[in-house]
Amino acid sequence: MLRKKSAVVLLAGSLLLTGNMAYASFGDAVVGGVVGGVVGSVITNEVYRNNRRHRTVKRYKKKRHVARKKAARKKYVAPVMSSGMKIQKSLAALGFYHGRIDGEVNSYETRSAIKAMNSAYEIGDTASLDPKAKDTLIYLGDLFVFDRALISKDNSKRGKGKKIQTALKIHGFYHTKVDGAVGSGTKRSIAEYKSAKGLSGGDRLDFEEEYQLISTAKKLNDKNIDDAVASLKGTKQKSATNSNSGTVILQPAN
Repeated sequence: MLRKKSAVVLLAGSLLLTGNMAYASFGDAVVGGVVGGVVGSVITNEVYRNNRRHRTVKRYKKKRHVARKKAARKKYVAPVMSSGMKIQKSLAALGFYHGRIDGEVNSYETRSAIKAMNSAYEIGDTASLDPKAKDTLIYLGDLFVFDRALISKDNSKRGKGKKIQTALKIHGFYHTKVDGAVGSGTKRSIAEYKSAKGLSGGDRLDFEEEYQLISTAKKLNDKNIDDAVASLKGTKQKSATNSNSGTVILQPAN
């Protein structure tokens, strides 16, 4: 009887101990699961935020790239030079004007330059321009712009395009704006120039053809400048006054 009771007590103690161990293991598992879930959630959120930041940066870079491409494709607009600015440039190139190229032909500096030119070329002793002299100065302004384009050291794609367009214009094969953009109009002018000069067909210039085009245009433009200056020096000033209006005042060109 005593042995039976001892066996029951031992069995009960064993079950109690086993139950406690099982409970402890289950508690550890629960705690471990909770901690693991929290850590996993933190990691997941951090990865999500990093991915979102990456996507935001990627979208920003893409938008900036697209904006740059659009800006690069934006049509180049050549600056417009007024008749007054051409006159000032011509006077400056001839050594008579030293002020700003602003088109203000009635300014003291411009009119002083006109008077100095009239005196030097024996046109007259006034600060006004004879109509023929005015036209010649405007023409000279274009020729000096051509000259600067032809001798420019800008070897970029647009710089070379401006040289080719200027040379074609001097030779009489290009009639639109010199903007450096070699499009269908410029290529058509190149093809016409090559056909007229008996060169190989096509709308492209090889190195030698481009050199010949620009160098011959430079010589022709230099001759045009010399002829215009000679014409200007041979101009005789008409009377600067009449009985009705008095002194002729040069008005700014539109």
